[in-house]
Amino acid sequence: MQRLGGSIRVYRKRAAIATAVSLLNMSTSHTGAAFSTTTNYIDKLALVLVENRKQLVVRSQGKQVFFTPGGKREPGETDEQVLVRECQEELTIDLIPSTIQPYGVFSAQAFGKSPGIKVRMTCYTAQYRGQLTPNEEIEELRWITSTCPHEDLTVMGVMLLEDLQKKGLID
Repeated sequence: MQRLGGSIRVYRKRAAIATAVSLLNMSTSHTGAAFSTTTNYIDKLALVLVENRKQLVVRSQGKQVFFTPGGKREPGETDEQVLVRECQEELTIDLIPSTIQPYGVFSAQAFGKSPGIKVRMTCYTAQYRGQLTPNEEIEELRWITSTCPHEDLTVMGVMLLEDLQKKGLID
């Protein structure tokens, strides 16, 4: 990590806060509607795709950081429907519905949003058919390991990366 000491402390503080929020929210059930409490939340569903001990991340057009593929729920959509639709739109792949499995729920400050706007990302794993190809608003796909520079990811992306490494799923 090539950051100055103060920046590292700020990052670690943000990560600790995001982790605490994530742990708090893991005990809250997901109703299929946008999650809301006294804090504003963006309800996002994401695909955690690991192949050859590397995680797939994507970068949207005009953005500098990489995200976990997925997106926001349309009214009335189930988690499975969101994942299938978003993966078709962003990655041009077809998820195999019978293989969709819960991975975990993470929460942190939403990247590029006003302070206090949080994203609650419900993550799933799944197998797919087709060739991964960026589509729609996605400019770049990247396979990363735990050595990926944290400044290339959102706080949520760093949390997921560290979780995958802790579970021994990526190098």
